[in-house]
Amino acid sequence: MNYKIDKGFSLLEVVIALLIISITFLAYNQLIEQNLKSQELKELFIKESDKRLNLLTIYVSDPDIDQYEVREILDIDEIAETRITSYQNFDEVKIDFISDKEVVYITIIK
Repeated sequence: MNYKIDKGFSLLEVVIALLIISITFLAYNQLIEQNLKSQELKELFIKESDKRLNLLTIYVSDPDIDQYEVREILDIDEIAETRITSYQNFDEVKIDFISDKEVVYITIIK
């Protein structure tokens, strides 16, 4: 049995199909890359917010803690305390801690 193929795909149709496949692949690749970047940013945000929460917990539990201990525990480069207001035995204090990535401001009452 000898079959003759009368009509096949033209070169233009093949090129267009390959172009569609490559564009789809590039779009999918970009989505995966953006997802990985967002996961990295999410992890960094969680670590930094945990650091803020830990610092706040340390200062609330023991307001007279030494700054070098806090720097050592949380890997912070510098800590600055500024008293904002005072009322009887309470002080409102702004704590600035500077790490290699960011500066964070926390206001507490001690």
